[in-house]
Amino acid sequence: MTAMGSRGSLVLAALLSLAPTNSARADTITLNNGRVIEADRAWIEGNQVLYERNGAVVGLPRSLVRSLEATPSHSDSRDPDLLQARDRLAAGDARAAVPFARAALGRDPRSIPALQALARAFVLLGDAVGAVDALDRALRLDDRDPETHSLMGDALAAGRDPAGAADAYKRSLALGADPAVRAKLEALSPPLAPNRPAGAQFRLRFDGSVNQPLGTLVLGALGEVQAEYTRRLGFAPDGPVSVVLQTEADFEESPVPGWAGGVNDGTIRIPARGIEGLSPRLVALLRHELAHSFLASRTRGNCPTWIQEGVAQWLEGRDPGRADAVVAAALRSGSSVSLAALEGPFEALGTREATLAYAASLSGIVHALRLGGEAGLGRLLTALGDGLPSEEALPSALGLSYSELQQGWLERLRSSSAW
Repeated sequence: MTAMGSRGSLVLAALLSLAPTNSARADTITLNNGRVIEADRAWIEGNQVLYERNGAVVGLPRSLVRSLEATPSHSDSRDPDLLQARDRLAAGDARAAVPFARAALGRDPRSIPALQALARAFVLLGDAVGAVDALDRALRLDDRDPETHSLMGDALAAGRDPAGAADAYKRSLALGADPAVRAKLEALSPPLAPNRPAGAQFRLRFDGSVNQPLGTLVLGALGEVQAEYTRRLGFAPDGPVSVVLQTEADFEESPVPGWAGGVNDGTIRIPARGIEGLSPRLVALLRHELAHSFLASRTRGNCPTWIQEGVAQWLEGRDPGRADAVVAAALRSGSSVSLAALEGPFEALGTREATLAYAASLSGIVHALRLGGEAGLGRLLTALGDGLPSEEALPSALGLSYSELQQGWLERLRSSSAW
């Protein structure tokens, strides 16, 4: 065995000997003034308390929070096969743990504990690819579970990707401080964790058959767009952006509504079957999805949907004049259009309502850009990333309240050619 191989084996053994993360989740936040917030989940990040409710993530200064009431994490599942899998792992028999973990997944394909157990077994068996696949599935179900990110670090370390492993451990630590994960990160110190090369901006995976020429084509296009967005916005995502090419899902060349692709959680997912080159539709889709990845990284999920979708459409290159016309027509017909009412998800909207919501998002963002420029947009995203609610982030970035922004936007529409 080479010196590098021996060192890698020692580090991997050290990583696997560390206890897994068992961070608790908070679902009740009590503020100093006695107000109680019930959340789907909550966590501490720096000097902020972030919580998720109804698909939206909101940030609060930690100084305003009296206490968090924790609920058990995913790891408390009592599935009998899952318990058997964990027993086999504790006994060091990873091969025997695999069928039990798969049995648990057979009953509940969405079981994150079973996916984690399967991934841990695969890492011990030296199957880094299988472990990463299981953890990708877990992250699609819940990308806020620190144990999943920690295990992803283990898998990437086993696959000789120390820089990727370090990124995963850092994400885990951002979701919950844990000495074991910190020790794993420190175990990747030089010489195994050199600085990431400048070109390592994306992490490519295939959902289905592997098409490496297509992957190279897509990554080349994304690299050019990333350089453009970094220049225009003044920042880049904290770590490499995950790109999943879904080679078993058909790519539609004809333009489709922006909401048809679902929610971008920072990972770019592209239906890729049938792609033969960089068509205008594919480039537009890549631009739109990479914009979401930039925003997800910068705002840490604390971003109203209208700002997310408005910025993504603007960077994609959609025509704001058409968006103005759609909003103006709705106003003339007596409809009420409010940016503040568009903070939540759009997925439940009907086609007509979604069309108006997306048009209002683009029109509203372009109005904000006219007022503050790209520098103002940068300040707004930074404020949201610092955990400020939108009603505080807007004045700090643009000097306007929500109502002032809304009034100026509608007045501009009524005086424009779109009216």
